[in-house]
Amino acid sequence: MKEDVLDVLLYIFENFQDEENNHILANDTLVEALEDVGFTDGEIKGAIDWLDGLVLATSEHFKPTPEASQSIRLFSPEEQIILTPAVQGAIMYFEQRGILDAHAREMVIDRMTALGQHEDEEVALERLRWVVMMVLFNMQDRDAEFAWVENLESGSFAH
Repeated sequence: MKEDVLDVLLYIFENFQDEENNHILANDTLVEALEDVGFTDGEIKGAIDWLDGLVLATSEHFKPTPEASQSIRLFSPEEQIILTPAVQGAIMYFEQRGILDAHAREMVIDRMTALGQHEDEEVALERLRWVVMMVLFNMQDRDAEFAWVENLESGSFAH
């Protein structure tokens, strides 16, 4: 997925948050507002599809089993192509720090693979940071983790 869709997602995230209920305000004026600021129909559709996937990922049927929190996550061959070793390592770092649990980790991996591969490592890591924040924002009682990631300096989790 092109970087343009991520731009739309970031715009939505920064301008259409319902912080009280921890979700993105998806209403009838959203598409119109995005068109007004110059995003194309394709970019908007891609972003809305991505957000729909995030909503699906928060549903009960997407949650890993309780045993998943005590298992080791191996990345599939497809995930290894899309998610660079640095991104994979950063995901594991977030999990080891307690920022992501097994459910949030799977949501992040799902949404990162939906965005597609990015050649530039620094951009991929910054993209991961935003995806982690969007996932945490849409989960209940994850305010402290969200704030920790939001205040994280870019690239400081890549080691």
